[in-house]
Amino acid sequence: MFIKSFEVSICINTQQKEKVHFQSEGLKVVGTLFRPQNSKEEEEVSLPAIIVAGAMSGVKEQVAGQYAERIAKDGYVTLVLDHRHFGESEGEPRQHEDPAKKLEDFKNAISFISSLKGIDRERIGACGISMGGGYMLQLAAFDRRIKSVSIVASGLNLADTLLEILGKEGFVNFLKEFNNARQRHYDTGEVQYIPAVATDNKPAAMIGDEPFEYYGTSRAWSPGWVNRYTTESIENLMSYNAIPYARHVSPTPLLIIHGKNDKYCLPKFAQEVYDLADEPKEILWLDTSNHIDLYDNEKYVGPAISKIVEWFNKYLRQG
Repeated sequence: MFIKSFEVSICINTQQKEKVHFQSEGLKVVGTLFRPQNSKEEEEVSLPAIIVAGAMSGVKEQVAGQYAERIAKDGYVTLVLDHRHFGESEGEPRQHEDPAKKLEDFKNAISFISSLKGIDRERIGACGISMGGGYMLQLAAFDRRIKSVSIVASGLNLADTLLEILGKEGFVNFLKEFNNARQRHYDTGEVQYIPAVATDNKPAAMIGDEPFEYYGTSRAWSPGWVNRYTTESIENLMSYNAIPYARHVSPTPLLIIHGKNDKYCLPKFAQEVYDLADEPKEILWLDTSNHIDLYDNEKYVGPAISKIVEWFNKYLRQG
C-alpha cells in the first residue's frame, strides 16, 4: 500500500532520539529515530539513513534499538520500529507475527524516512538482526530504494532449522500442537497464545533456555515487550524461507555477519545465502558461542557494528 503522507510525533532529547509514528495500511506504527549527535533536521547537508529490524517478538527498545543507536553515532539517521501488533504500534491481535504484513511496515518505514527533511533518499540502507535479517534480505531483493544491506545472525529458514533441532517426529508433533491451536481459535473465536520464551523445555515460541536468557531477564527488559506470541505466528514463520531472495539482491551490496556457533539460525543457511547472491557481497564469521551473542555481547556486537558501519560507509558515502 502506497502511503502519500505521514503524521509525525516527535519528542527530542539531548541524545538526538525522536519518537515518531506513521501510517501503514491504516495502522499507526510507532518507531524511534536516532540522529547523529548535533545534527539537525533543517541542515542543508542531507544524511544517509538506515532502517533497522530486530528479532521475532522483539520491540524497538531491544536488540534492533541498540544497533540503531550505535550506527547513528557514526553519522547515520537510523529508524527502528514496533511493527504492527507489537509494542506501541496498533494492530490486533497483539503479539502476532505475519511476515507479509511486517514487510509492508518496513516498506512504509522507507517511505516515511525518505519523506523527512535532511534525509538523502538516494542513500537508504537496511540492517536486520535475527529474523530481521531475513526480512531485510527480502526487502532489499525487491525494493530498489535500498542501496546497501547488512544482515546479522539472520533467521532464514525456520522450518528446516526446527527440523534439525527436533527431528522429524518431534517437528511433526510440534506442528500438530499449533494446528490444533488454530482449530481452537476457529471453534471458540479466542486467539490462542503461547509464551514467547520459557525455561526447562516448557512450551514456548522460542524453545530452549537460550532465548529466555535474553528475553526473560533484565538483558532485554522493555515496557513494550510481552512474553506471549500468537500460535498462528509460528505457523506463519514455518512457511517463511528467505534464502531464495538472495539471488535477487544484487546489484545492491550485501553484507552477511553470522556466528560460527548458532543452533537457532544455522550458519549453513547464511553460507547458502552468500553462495546464491551475486556481487557485491561479503560474509564475516564471528566465533560466537550461541545465537544471542550477537544481540548484546560486546565481544561480538562491537566487531559486528564496526563492520556494518564500514560497509555502509563504502556504499552509502563514497562515490
